[in-house]
Amino acid sequence: MPDHHPYKSFSGRQCARYVASPQTAEIVNLAIHLGRPLLVEGEAGCGKTRLASAVADELQPAGGLIAMTVKSTSQAKDLLYRFDALRRLQDAQDPQNTDARCVYPYIELEPLGHAIQQGKPCVVLIDEIDKADIDFPNDLLDVLDRFEFDIDDLPRRESDRCLHEKGFGKHVQAPPGGVKPIVIITSNREKQLPEPFLRRCLYTQLDFPTDPAVLGEIVRRNLDAGVERISDELIEGAVERFRAVRERGREANVQKLPATSELVDWVRVLHWQQRTAESVAPEQLTAADQAVLFKLRQDLERYRARSAEEPGE
Repeated sequence: MPDHHPYKSFSGRQCARYVASPQTAEIVNLAIHLGRPLLVEGEAGCGKTRLASAVADELQPAGGLIAMTVKSTSQAKDLLYRFDALRRLQDAQDPQNTDARCVYPYIELEPLGHAIQQGKPCVVLIDEIDKADIDFPNDLLDVLDRFEFDIDDLPRRESDRCLHEKGFGKHVQAPPGGVKPIVIITSNREKQLPEPFLRRCLYTQLDFPTDPAVLGEIVRRNLDAGVERISDELIEGAVERFRAVRERGREANVQKLPATSELVDWVRVLHWQQRTAESVAPEQLTAADQAVLFKLRQDLERYRARSAEEPGE
């Protein structure tokens, strides 16, 4: 990263609870340097959302982490500003309340809009963008391209007064010398995102770690060292058997393979139950193991059927 850049480089190794691969760290740094949003995909539980937290924790931007979870009813403007029309209508019933004569007292910037207007270094997480209607990413195209937008509900005649009293007018943009936020967008691919939107993003796919040492490090970073004094022997043994469970699940064609979040919980369960990793048989999981590792009934049934095919194991 050039010395004059407002953000330092992201290593992916300095966050207390997250470990990013060198490839992921490189792509994050490219997105930062190019000023492009980073679209992150991957199986559930692989750390898509935590990546944004890790970037904010390591880079320590002045504006911190601004996280927004997308809903099925979300509109793009919900990330930018809010017009409280209901409160204006209520205030209009009071003849003594002069605020209701104008629109601007009822407009406030929302997290992404505030981040753009402030122009301070920050990390913006737009989580699960694929939950929204197809118009949502389309309406964000120009905003994420130029990092400026118009408040459609604000009359132009009120723009100067709103700027004087609230610090923003009808057209919102960063102040001179302002810094673009780092924008990280996650998707579970529930819907296909439009191509024009994809062209404006850099892309990375978070895969489940295959290196046992990396998995062990992820587990250690996500345990409370002061409370959960779990031995390296248990962690390493659990990782080995967890990988066997995932492979068996893949052979059974389960919909959601257990991921790192399930691994951490499973290590805790083994510790609490005072079990050794050697006592775990991937083909004969206990009820507790099944409850932690699998989240869908059909997946558990497929896993059991796959295990029943090899009774001699």
